[in-house]
Amino acid sequence: MADRYFQHGDYRINHLIHIARRHQLVYLEVPKAGCSVVKAVLQHGETGAPRPAGISVHDREASPLGAPLRDGFGLDELFGPGSPWLTFTFVRNPFSRVLSCYLEKIAAPRAGQRDLRVHNLGLPPGQTLSFREFLERVAEQRPRRMDIHWTPQTRLIGLGRVPIGFVGRFETFQRDLRTLMTVAGLVAPEELLTERTGHTTNAGDRLAEHYADDRCVALVRDIYARDFDLLGYGHDVAFV
Repeated sequence: MADRYFQHGDYRINHLIHIARRHQLVYLEVPKAGCSVVKAVLQHGETGAPRPAGISVHDREASPLGAPLRDGFGLDELFGPGSPWLTFTFVRNPFSRVLSCYLEKIAAPRAGQRDLRVHNLGLPPGQTLSFREFLERVAEQRPRRMDIHWTPQTRLIGLGRVPIGFVGRFETFQRDLRTLMTVAGLVAPEELLTERTGHTTNAGDRLAEHYADDRCVALVRDIYARDFDLLGYGHDVAFV
């Protein structure tokens, strides 16, 4: 049944789909598109209380949000005809999303984080990569082998297979998140919506620096062709 909706396995389905029972919301997570804030807001809405100290918003086992297969939710129940659940996601321009991924996970992360990501690219621990080298490695991967932080968004959210009721954009994040909260009746402290997270890279301010190389532009256009075409993002990096 899972392959009716998604092109990835049970672990990734449970990791990337977050169910807010109190508000009948299903969040399809796209890493590097504001997911830390979205999960913080949903988790607060589920418990009505601050997150316990020392618990990461990304700790799936500690999260009050449901995971579909783990917690006995049928995917047809969530995504089939007549479902009462509102499914939503947040997406991001592929140029800035993949650069943000590179800056956080490859260029200047904690050593253990970098080693985990470069291992996914078939490289030894401690290996450093330029942005172009990183993109060339990603371009050689099959999508099912990609790390979730650089997997194409259309694949992660099952676009065309999963009925999505609301698509927010990172570029208009605050406006779109507040719209969703109003419609769903979600309430959360203002600081959860506006605080900078440890995953912020300011990639939007560093586009010119990293896309001066036309080869990088071409690689991103090729790797994320479906994201550009189906999510409505332009192919010109000058307009990011």
